[in-house]
Amino acid sequence: MPRVETIERLLTLEEYERLPDDGYRDELVRGRLVREPLPGGIHDWVAGNLFRSLDRYAEQHSLGHVAFDTGFLLSRDPPTVRGPDVAFLSWERIPSEGPPKGFWETAPDLAVEVLSPSNTAAKINDKVLEYLAAGTRLVWVVDPETRCVTVYRSQKDVHVLTIDDALGGDEVLPGFRLPLSQVFDLRAR
Repeated sequence: MPRVETIERLLTLEEYERLPDDGYRDELVRGRLVREPLPGGIHDWVAGNLFRSLDRYAEQHSLGHVAFDTGFLLSRDPPTVRGPDVAFLSWERIPSEGPPKGFWETAPDLAVEVLSPSNTAAKINDKVLEYLAAGTRLVWVVDPETRCVTVYRSQKDVHVLTIDDALGGDEVLPGFRLPLSQVFDLRAR
């Protein structure tokens, strides 16, 4: 199983921003650098299915911006930068001057985490709690292996959807509905 590595020396946000690309996916968690191997093909395919559906819907309904593989500054002290696989920001969360050069300095309205072999339940739970504490209104944890999605609206409002269910956008993406069978469709198009 691929290994997640945590670097124990605390980093400032500025030090983290200057790190070179070393082939890992990096996040800054309470000042600590957390590295995991790049995800594989199924992860990419499922994240791509979600991105395309969300992006198309958000654009058709002028709701905001769908991002992928970008950093969100969830906390300054200690510094925490998370990079959901897919995220949605409503126009209200996007600065009037447009996107930042660096990390988004707000939590996304929706954060999507697609599980990889290197993820542990504890690490994913930690991410979910950080997103919710920072103001994310909806978190989807997508498991390609079990073909389930766990939907978090708060710490106490948690639902598991299975392959016969559909994802809903709630008040974050009003009217959005995507059958999980389409999320987990791995056939070439």
